[in-house]
Amino acid sequence: MLKKMTQLLAACAMIAMSGCTPKEESRDYCSEVRSVDRLVLAQMTISKMATIDDIKPGEAHGLRQTAEALIDAVKIGDRKAAYAYGTYLRASIDLSGIRPEDVRVDEKARTITLDLPAVTTEYLGRDLGIREVHYRVTGLRSQIDAGERAALKEKMNTILKNEVEERPFFREKLIAQAKTKAAAFFQSLLGEGGRYTVIVNFKN
Repeated sequence: MLKKMTQLLAACAMIAMSGCTPKEESRDYCSEVRSVDRLVLAQMTISKMATIDDIKPGEAHGLRQTAEALIDAVKIGDRKAAYAYGTYLRASIDLSGIRPEDVRVDEKARTITLDLPAVTTEYLGRDLGIREVHYRVTGLRSQIDAGERAALKEKMNTILKNEVEERPFFREKLIAQAKTKAAAFFQSLLGEGGRYTVIVNFKN
């Protein structure tokens, strides 16, 4: 009788202990994704080279340019320089506005589906200076000044941006790389070592 009572008390104790064991809290996937904020995924360097040279009389526009070109044509010496300018095109995703409905967990299928904002691109490095590749000023020719270099930089920056807009290949390639990296990133962040398959969709 004593043995049966002891077994019964032990069983009750085990039940009580199991009832007090805290449940594992479910992860707040939405907050985890939102906390990443802005995710930078890919970057591309775009460069351009241009030269500074005297305007030839046949290329001048207006009386002032024509007069300057004629004077330069009779000056002794050479005046020519080449400069390189580079900027960066970066692809990223703004995750600060992710909502709970954008993150869906299917425990039965072991999948997590994310509906992410579209990948956006932006230019960086606008404050970078131009790099001198070649410089030759001889004789009585005037040195190339800061104003000429600044004007050349503005011209190259405009040309670079126009080329990217006219040739969508650059941006499309960068966005494709960003999407691939986003899928790998969120699989690592939320997949729990392969327990879940993370499916990444992009809006727009």
